[in-house]
Amino acid sequence: VNHGYYENVTVRRSLLKYSMLPNVSIGGFVEEYFEIMGNSHFCFVPEGTSSWTNHLYESFFAGCIPLIVSDRFVLPFQGIVPWEKVSIRWPQDHIGEELYLYIYDLVYNRREVVEEMKRNVDAYACWFDFYAFDDVCSPYNAILRELEHRKRSMPRK
Repeated sequence: VNHGYYENVTVRRSLLKYSMLPNVSIGGFVEEYFEIMGNSHFCFVPEGTSSWTNHLYESFFAGCIPLIVSDRFVLPFQGIVPWEKVSIRWPQDHIGEELYLYIYDLVYNRREVVEEMKRNVDAYACWFDFYAFDDVCSPYNAILRELEHRKRSMPRK
């Protein structure tokens, strides 16, 4: 069951149509939510009610490859995380059998691609762990880098 503020977010309704397909788990929050994510190759990161969504962070914590289905989602840490190596971005208006077949093909026919993406997700997960205090790889470090980059690109007076 979705909250009322998701009513205009059509990507979620489109995804629910495919919840009955084999090896697909889509729906509301269940007690085994994080266990299901942890046992999944891919985790949907649908459009939220703003330009970001917590599902991205959850996918890194669960160790599954983010499957981003939002055209407006602004990916964080673009200068640090090679998003094309750790995620799949799918146009939100093209959710259908083609998406299912694409993921199916990756899992069953191109397993080495999935395994490489999974290794990359694990390697870059530290950039999303706000509880880790790593001097090199942490969201705090990434935020500071992004701010320094923005400051350098600002016009000087």
